[in-house]
Amino acid sequence: MVLCFSAAFSQTVNKSPKVTITAPLAGAGFKWDTVIPYAISVSDAEDGNSEYDEISNNEVLLTVKYLPDSPSLKKYLLESSTQSYEPLIRMATSTCLNCHASGSKLIGPSFDLIAQRYPYNVQTIDALSKKVFGGSSGTWSDIPMPPHPQLKIDEIKEMVKWILKNGADPDRQFVAGIAGAFRTRQRSVDTSGKSVYVLTATYTDHGSKGSTDGSGGKLGKHTVVLRNKE
Repeated sequence: MVLCFSAAFSQTVNKSPKVTITAPLAGAGFKWDTVIPYAISVSDAEDGNSEYDEISNNEVLLTVKYLPDSPSLKKYLLESSTQSYEPLIRMATSTCLNCHASGSKLIGPSFDLIAQRYPYNVQTIDALSKKVFGGSSGTWSDIPMPPHPQLKIDEIKEMVKWILKNGADPDRQFVAGIAGAFRTRQRSVDTSGKSVYVLTATYTDHGSKGSTDGSGGKLGKHTVVLRNKE
């Protein structure tokens, strides 16, 4: 009886999804001012497999971070290991990334322009959160931003905080999608020759029915490092 119970119990524990950056490969090099295609595979016991189009494309995220010298790589990897991706994931699943991007303007302003315009304080966070929740127009252009009543105001505040903290970083890009591309920066005169790009792919599953571990969705993550070859 104990063995049967243990087997049934183990089947209700949600396991983390397997996320793999299949291109570019770990250890590959990069050249300056070049478009680099990427591809990510995701498999999850409950959600399915990206190979069979069972994983929602906008729930797979790629963070691209440029570091000017490889000695800073260890510190960045340590800091990113404890980073919460929840606000960014929520933005992707809420269609925010359909209108906003990091470093380039789409329909709405880019994250860096938002972070440059607004200071990080309680008043700004409250004001911007109300605009996201209820919708707004006329701030950046005549194109209206639709309301987001499906989100809780506290969830929106975390998203706004994330944008104001991270949006102004010119060396960080965020892309949603199982496949796509990003462009490396132009070479600068003070480049050490030890520059690296750190690519981190993430996917949070939807949990398992009858899960007993109380964790809900779990994060799968994979990181590869590209080193400069020029």
